[in-house]
Amino acid sequence: MLEFRKKNQIRKVLYSPIIVLILAILFVILFRGAWGVYKKDKLSHYNLDQEKKELDKIMKRQESLETALAYLSTDRGVESEIRSKFRAVKQGEKISVIIDDEKPEATSSTTTKKSFWYKIFNW
Repeated sequence: MLEFRKKNQIRKVLYSPIIVLILAILFVILFRGAWGVYKKDKLSHYNLDQEKKELDKIMKRQESLETALAYLSTDRGVESEIRSKFRAVKQGEKISVIIDDEKPEATSSTTTKKSFWYKIFNW
């Protein structure tokens, strides 16, 4: 009977409103901490994916620059770049440049209808 009373006293203490409230507050604090860690984990995975994409772009850019560098290290590549950038020609070559005639853009006064008063005053 003595053991039953001790167990009953322990149950009364454990199930008292104060202890339940303390355990609930402790649970909320621990849950908030776990939730914060979860959110940081999601954010770090997102940032990792973004950085992997950026690394892929940089690697592709590096490959294209290496290809351009290999092309420019040849005589033909250097010559074509000089010709395209500076319009240079070798001795004995001739070059012709075709220039398109640019038509003047129509002004707004010629394309729009003139008002009645404009016609009267300029008549």
